[in-house]
Amino acid sequence: MNFYFGRPSPPRKAPCTVRRLLVRCPATSRLIATGETVDEPLWAAIPTKTGKVTCPHCHKAHSWVKGDVILAR
Repeated sequence: MNFYFGRPSPPRKAPCTVRRLLVRCPATSRLIATGETVDEPLWAAIPTKTGKVTCPHCHKAHSWVKGDVILAR
């Protein structure tokens, strides 16, 4: 038995920086997952990005641009 030392702390994991891309539905204002992910530090360097997603809330197709994206935690 070792009374002088506490339990060793578990090794710390590096924080995860991979984020999901979310956009807001213009009809319902609810967030929609685009199905894409990105490494957060690289997001600023990515050139203008656009996409389309079918909204599960209003069932319409929405176009989005990089400025519309919210990076999920």
